[in-house]
Amino acid sequence: MSKRTLFTTVTPLPDGITRETVLETLHNHLEMIDLNPLVTERHPIRPPPEADAEEFHAQWYSVTDKVNYLPGVYSGAVSFNCCFHDLPNGLQTHIRAPMGLDMKGRWTLGGTLPGEPRQPVEIGLGIPKTGLWLREDVNMKVNIVMTKFVKGTTKKTHAKLVQRLVEKAHLVEAEAHNQALNEQISLRESIPPDYYAGVSSPTQTPQPSHYFDGKPLNLPATTPPPPAPPVIANPSYSPAQSPDNAPHGHHPTSHSYFQTQNHPGPNAAYGHNGYPRPLNPHQNSAPYPPTTSQLNTNDFTAELPSQNSRTPIELDSQHR
Repeated sequence: MSKRTLFTTVTPLPDGITRETVLETLHNHLEMIDLNPLVTERHPIRPPPEADAEEFHAQWYSVTDKVNYLPGVYSGAVSFNCCFHDLPNGLQTHIRAPMGLDMKGRWTLGGTLPGEPRQPVEIGLGIPKTGLWLREDVNMKVNIVMTKFVKGTTKKTHAKLVQRLVEKAHLVEAEAHNQALNEQISLRESIPPDYYAGVSSPTQTPQPSHYFDGKPLNLPATTPPPPAPPVIANPSYSPAQSPDNAPHGHHPTSHSYFQTQNHPGPNAAYGHNGYPRPLNPHQNSAPYPPTTSQLNTNDFTAELPSQNSRTPIELDSQHR
């Protein structure tokens, strides 16, 4: 005569353990089997004939346990078949063992970490409201005589399994932390000592283009272009002398309109770009425009618009 028994065990997980580490262990079937203190041998097998359609595609193993029926008096080895099926947040198992034992188990990883929104938890099971927890739900059917023994043995061995899982997670997290720390130290040591030379604040980062293959580049210093020469207004200029009001017969681009006898013109001491030309030792022209005192207004050969009676100017088709 068989009896069905259901029980649930919730284990809070300590701080410093991530979901990825716990799920990685749950999805490693051979490691989960080896964490059980009763297991003495295991190996993968093909699905047995009694496997249903859903379990046929799961991963099956043959497991041998050493069971102490009477501690210190009588013990024996028990072999059975077990299937494993991974879930996004845990693991499903199904054991078929002698004496009519049919045990289905489900491992579930839940909880919230700091910075994550808190979710409502099931009441009545002692589930913590913060932090990660590991839950095991067991649904077993076994001979009524063996119910108490199988339930007690399962709870005891699985408690040790969870302790080993937590300790293994601590080791994995510590190894990952030390590896990341060593990578940071190696990266800091690989930077040349003068890489941060001239940086005034920690937030200011030197340009990586100043270095090539870990060596500084001697870039030539850039010299700003010289300032443009100042514009000196002609004191003898009047609006009537503007190119638009040029007298009849004197085109605005005429040489006599812009030049005087004492001033050779804009192209003598200055180039086309406005910068001073180098002085010729055999040339007497000044490098800069003459001052007001040096100008002689009587030397202009252009006819002023005021001296012409034809004002306003009327241009025929030849001048347009």
